Amino acid sequence: MTDIVTVDEDGRYRLHLERRLHHDCDRVWRVLRLLHPACGGTDMVCRVRPPSLLEYTCGEIALRWDITSVGPSSSILQFSHHCPCRQDGIEEMGWWLTEIEVLGELLDGVVVTDFRRRADAMTEHCRRAFE
Repeated sequence: MTDIVTVDEDGRYRLHLERRLHHDCDRVWRVLRLLHPACGGTDMVCRVRPPSLLEYTCGEIALRWDITSVGPSSSILQFSHHCPCRQDGIEEMGWWLTEIEVLGELLDGVVVTDFRRRADAMTEHCRRAFE
């Protein structure tokens, strides 16, 4: 597990999350697409390369999921979020940390009913950590 947050000298924010998952790329891809079924918005550019890449960009904001196989039943998921403003990134960090956690639970067959509550709590935690 790797979590890295950086802010450059111009205030641009980047979050990078990496998780080893005990599921193959195809299974990870299917569950990821349940969470993100389609691109939305007229200004959004989307790159989709099943089962290894999902990327959305809208202006200076970019979201990217890379899935790499590390064996017949294991994979590495790398997620990155780039945005031009530190505060906006911190506000969204809790959502992305929760989504990656929930993705793992869904892969393991757990029924998740409290995503919003967990994401709100994690967002508050991130706000306090980066005050």
